[in-house]
Amino acid sequence: MKRKKLLKTLTEFLDGEGRKKRRHQAELRELLNKLKEKDTQLQEKMRTEKNKQKQERFGKELEIVRAQHAKGMEALRNLETS
Repeated sequence: MKRKKLLKTLTEFLDGEGRKKRRHQAELRELLNKLKEKDTQLQEKMRTEKNKQKQERFGKELEIVRAQHAKGMEALRNLETS
């Protein structure tokens, strides 16, 4: 790493805001993992459900979870680049 980047990294590490940012990123990653698990569970429920109305409800929930996951990924990328 170049000197400027090292100094910036060190400053962020020692600065309270840098710690706050890293903690926020970690919490966001954890939330994204939970959303991914929820996605998998909903897919399984949708696959095994025989009732069409319940399948549609699970499908709508699945769409919502995927949209939330996409927004979370975008927010995480923005945090990592800033």
